[in-house]
Formats: sequence, structure tokens, C-alpha cells
Amino acid sequence: MTSYLPKLAKNLARGAFMELYLTPKPGLVDLCDCGAHPELSVPRMEESLKIVSLYLMDLCDAVLSGEDLAARVRLGVAAERAVQRAVGSSCHKGYIFLGGLVLCASACAPGRDEASLRASIVALAELFFEHGDPGSSQRVRNRFQGGGIREEALAGLPSLFDEALPVYRRELADGGNRGSAVFAMMGRLMQTVEDSTTLRSGGRSGLKTVREDGRLLERMVAQRDDFIAFLSQRNAHYVSRSLTMGGVAGLLALALAWLSHTGELEAA
Repeated sequence: MTSYLPKLAKNLARGAFMELYLTPKPGLVDLCDCGAHPELSVPRMEESLKIVSLYLMDLCDAVLSGEDLAARVRLGVAAERAVQRAVGSSCHKGYIFLGGLVLCASACAPGRDEASLRASIVALAELFFEHGDPGSSQRVRNRFQGGGIREEALAGLPSLFDEALPVYRRELADGGNRGSAVFAMMGRLMQTVEDSTTLRSGGRSGLKTVREDGRLLERMVAQRDDFIAFLSQRNAHYVSRSLTMGGVAGLLALALAWLSHTGELEAA
């Protein structure tokens, strides 16, 4: 029943690399520049993702061998520390959690059944957050009354399953291609994710900016307008405000990973 887990682990790593290389992305590291992260670059992010990839394979082994939740959490914490040591940043901390959550939850959900997977994600998130909510996301939520990754996980990742994936599938059904569908997903996630990194860097006004730009991006993709030029222009604005959207990036990577796992990315 769990024979597909190694493939899922590889696709989770692949999705994160695909998100990194997607260009342009306002305020985020991509092939054009470092966005609002002067301390980062594509090579540094690649170094981080190599660590994340090894973590996902180790976590897969832990799941298959029946290790308990505490042991799996320790792997995630060790990966976060390894990234911090190697890169000097916690750039993939959110994805370590999200990727680990989906991988562990998939062990209790048959194949690619998204409804079963969501139920498993909710149950696992409830178990995880029973022991508290470590890290700065708690303080950001308290300050801005935001939901963040905790509520996203406890609700079964609605930004992924109710927003990003349906938008991708609809854009293809409407005559778009894989590229336009991926940017449509990004636009929808910009509108729906309660992004703690955006709140931390720009407050509520920054989150409003990201959401407005997401609406424009999704509309421009649907209308076949020049959304690439729009995103490049907005990147300059985000950099000037030190505004970023790491939560959007993490969920976009997760969406790319899942679409790769289901075969939909290649089919497009």
C-alpha cells in the first residue's frame, strides 16, 4: 500500500526545485534575481533543497519502517538546522513541514485519493499541533490575527486542494498550457494564502498588495495578457518594499509536486 511513497518523496523534492526555477516571481528568488532576499541566490537555494531532498528520503524510510511521529519530527528539525548551517537562512522551513506532512499523511491514504489524503492530513496536523506551535509563525499570527500554516494544515490544505489544483486543471481545460496554468495557480495562491512571511515583511498592507496582484495575475492569465511583464514590474515594487511571499512559494511547490505525482504535469 505504501510502495508509492519513495516516488512521492522524489516528486516533493522535484516540486520545490520547479518552484525555485519558475520565473518571474515577485519578491522571491528566481532565475532573474534574488527578489526581496539579498542574502539568498539560486545556488544557495539549490544547496538548501539538496538537504530538503535528503530529508524527504530519510523521512520516507522512517515512515516505511514504522517510526513514530516524534522520530519523524526530529528528522524535520534536523533538516531545518542543517539548512540554517549550510545556507545561513531558514528559507525552506515551511516546505520541510508541508512536504513532511503530505508524505507522512500519504502513508494512511490510498494512492492519489485527494479526499482521503486531506482527512489524513487533518488528523496528523491535529496530532502534531497538540504539542504546541513552535517558531515565529505563532508570534506573527498573534500580532496580525492571521491563520498561517497551522490553520492551513488543520483544514487539510484548502489552498492546495480547493484553490491551486482546480485552477490549474481549469486553465488547461480552457485551452491554456502548463506554463499558463502554473502562473494561474500562483495567482490564486497569492489571493488565498494567509502568508506569515508576507505579514512579517509587509504587515496587513503587504498582504493586501499580494492579494490584489494575485487577482490581477489570474485575470491576465485567463485573458491571455502579458502577465510575465506584469510580474517583472511588480517584482521591482516588492523589492523596494522588502515584500516577500514564502508561504505562497511553499504551497506552489507542493502543488507542482502533487501534479507531478499524479502525472498531470507531464500530461500537459
